[in-house]
Amino acid sequence: MNSQNQRRIRLEEEFETNAANPPKKWIRGVNLGGWLLAEQFITPYLFAVNSCHVQGDLCWYPGQIGAPEDNDNWCDPEKCRPVQKFVQEDGNADYHPKGAEPYLGYPMDEMTLGQTFDRKDIAHEYMERHWDTFLNKQHLIDLKEAGVTHLRVPMGFWVRGNVQDGEPFIGGSWPYFARMVDWCREIGLEVWADLHGAPGSQNGFDNSGYLLEPHTCMGWSDRAENVARTVEILRDIVVNGIVGEGMTDVVTGVGLLNEPMLDCDQDVLRQYYNDGLEIVRNAMGKDTSVFVGDMFQSWRFNDGFWDDEPNTFLDTHQYHVFFEMGRAFTPRQHIAYLCRHNSEEVVACCYEDAPNNTIPTVNGIQKIVGEWTGAYDQLPTAVAPYVMEVIGETGVAPMLNRTLSRARMRFLENFVKAQMVVYEAKEDTVSHGWFFWNFHMEGGAYAEWDFLRGVKEGWMPKLPPPTVASEDLFGSCLDIYNRTNNDYSTTIDEYPDPSDLDWTKNQGWDATDDFVLDDPSAPERLYGPIEPNHRNVSPWLFIVAVVATGLWFSYRRRSMRRQDYESLK
Repeated sequence: MNSQNQRRIRLEEEFETNAANPPKKWIRGVNLGGWLLAEQFITPYLFAVNSCHVQGDLCWYPGQIGAPEDNDNWCDPEKCRPVQKFVQEDGNADYHPKGAEPYLGYPMDEMTLGQTFDRKDIAHEYMERHWDTFLNKQHLIDLKEAGVTHLRVPMGFWVRGNVQDGEPFIGGSWPYFARMVDWCREIGLEVWADLHGAPGSQNGFDNSGYLLEPHTCMGWSDRAENVARTVEILRDIVVNGIVGEGMTDVVTGVGLLNEPMLDCDQDVLRQYYNDGLEIVRNAMGKDTSVFVGDMFQSWRFNDGFWDDEPNTFLDTHQYHVFFEMGRAFTPRQHIAYLCRHNSEEVVACCYEDAPNNTIPTVNGIQKIVGEWTGAYDQLPTAVAPYVMEVIGETGVAPMLNRTLSRARMRFLENFVKAQMVVYEAKEDTVSHGWFFWNFHMEGGAYAEWDFLRGVKEGWMPKLPPPTVASEDLFGSCLDIYNRTNNDYSTTIDEYPDPSDLDWTKNQGWDATDDFVLDDPSAPERLYGPIEPNHRNVSPWLFIVAVVATGLWFSYRRRSMRRQDYESLK
């Protein structure tokens, strides 16, 4: 028996002896992303629609998730030609390669996926096959055995068929959600339903159903009819769906809106949150968990928002792949960034004595990290165009059987353990747990996003019991930092190559903490020093800087550190 298992048993015994004053129960969940709301990078083959598919011949691609073992209807690349009619720009708002030219490509989101089909009956049959096969009961059994307690289930506003004339979205997936709830009842998993996409899009991300440039909330918060429609869609999901179909013993949480963008009208958003809370409380009672997106700025809600509403959660998301400097980190820099930066973001809310932030809310809103992953050095919005291009040319996805080196898996284990420790914030008591993104992925290109693959390969650890903090089992974030091998060459494989990026455009935010940057193992940046004005900082930071002089001085100090960092390199 290894030392970690011995420690687990000891902690369980300690809990049993203190049953009169039990500790909190941590939420340790996994997202069922790409299922009821499809995303191209999760299921690339689903978006590789070909001429056979649109005519009703639902052939399968090699290695496609859900393809029967005895399948004899494979897509013939000579006969089944790609349906590529949608203009693609330079990837996404977080990916700007040099010299990018528009081109015609596969659908990028559920809106364009629906537009690919001329006949809605064929489109529904095509999506129904996906809903039926992408998730199965064995997946849920495996998640339960790995220690998962909760499932977060993203869904679009069209999940129960609320599709208006002219909208291409394909409704009808609710029966598959109901089947999943029945499985979870049998297996012993709790479900948190999450409204991931609203009419008009609350963020312009593909995970809302609409990929927009620029990413914005204006199509939702600036259009009263879309907000009002969202309220009624939420009411239908909760009252007629969850309550009406007897799911409340399993569906114990409801997410009102995923990742509303920075430019959302705060008054509109908060009123919607209040309306949504009232719907859930009236229909499901006060014991149901209600979680809401934090606009990527948790501190905005540290002003007494829902401080008297128990079983409510502010949902924050943490990723290391969406800024170039992070993708270039050494292994230890990744852990250091977690220990110093991500840890601060987790505890930015919610307190009874804000802005002093010394008394965490007890009977009000707390934090939950609703999304995080194992990916750290490869930008999915840069990999996806390549994957789709190869499917179009050959009929087979690249990197289907990609393997991870032992060094990479050793780092992944430390990276995910450190995130579990940081996102639970044991000492600060403001967080209640986390949900990993995602339960599984199609192919090997995005292996680090695949929880079940991590379990099989050993880099996803067996989760502690719900009453034991991850820090008690895995050690502190600093402990994990100290035992992390810092070999850059065997662990980091940054993609895209920074020398291929257009540095006149935003490539993400900067790390400015000396503890993070002071790493002698960090390699010299291949493209040379970057002028400060090419390191674009998000516009909201400048707005805050204008309003708050103190923050202006803080920003200048960080800029000086960044210049020192560039000159040292």
